[in-house]
Amino acid sequence: MYRLVFLFLFISAPAFSFPTDDVTFGISPAIVKVHVVDKIGNHGVGSGIVVAENQVATNCHVVANAQGVQIGKFGEAFSPTGMKADWRHDLCILQFKFLDVKPVTLGDTKKLTYEQSVFSKSFGGNAIKPIVSFGSIKALYTLDNENIIQSSAGFAMGASGGGLFDDDGRLIGLTTFKSPGRHAYYYSIPVEWIKNLMRQGKDIQLTAQTELPFWDAPIEKRPFFMQTYDAARESQWDRLKEIAALWLKNEPQSNEALFTDAIARFELKDYEISKKELNDVVKKNPRHAQAQLYLLKLAKLNHDENETHAIENVLSQLDESLLKEAQ
Repeated sequence: MYRLVFLFLFISAPAFSFPTDDVTFGISPAIVKVHVVDKIGNHGVGSGIVVAENQVATNCHVVANAQGVQIGKFGEAFSPTGMKADWRHDLCILQFKFLDVKPVTLGDTKKLTYEQSVFSKSFGGNAIKPIVSFGSIKALYTLDNENIIQSSAGFAMGASGGGLFDDDGRLIGLTTFKSPGRHAYYYSIPVEWIKNLMRQGKDIQLTAQTELPFWDAPIEKRPFFMQTYDAARESQWDRLKEIAALWLKNEPQSNEALFTDAIARFELKDYEISKKELNDVVKKNPRHAQAQLYLLKLAKLNHDENETHAIENVLSQLDESLLKEAQ
């Protein structure tokens, strides 16, 4: 009965396609390179997105404590006349005059779906022209009532403040940080924070940092999804289980907290509870490819060929590369 339920839910989920060249090319004018000079004269580079007339959104860590800030566009340099800052959320909006660039269209993270295709565009690697990276949404994490986006659209140094877009070219986030390790996860802060800051923020003249961003705070003050990094990477499954318990206590409705607990229990060989939790995760979100992967591993451990075949079909449509992990 369970297999029929999750297959029906999956088949009824929306399908996505890659953006057209017109879409990825059309947003290029709104992607800007941000140049900064620190107090000892060193030069740094980041990215920014024109989000409204004469307003460029970027990450605050790009401009924090800079002695000089400029953006380059059309072979010219523009200096901001002011700035709005949300230091905790790592979001700054630079104010300009006479920046004749069409803004991007702002999207909505509440409409996003796991495994939906997305793309990023930025000056990662200090590229001469903005570069594009394609991927999909792997997870959404609630923070301050909005969604931090984890995607497989990779980015490099210099991409901070770049844009993450849906296939219609709507801005859904700013490419901000990645996890440590060889197989990194890439995270973007949500477009809703940009909308809020444009409505509520007050202009300031200084770039002096007043608060660390949430992702660079002491480990115990970071969001729970970030606290799981080291425990999972170092196979500290008891520790991961402890973090998941705290996460569930603070956010009992969090599907990702439940998934984290399921992973810890799987690795600790508590297969019965792990399977129950994974079933609950995919019942709520049948496009959760990682949860489907662990259910596939359990099906193989139980030598359940019917369930194995059913989940393989689901994964082949969500993320075929994950099938290799279960071999």
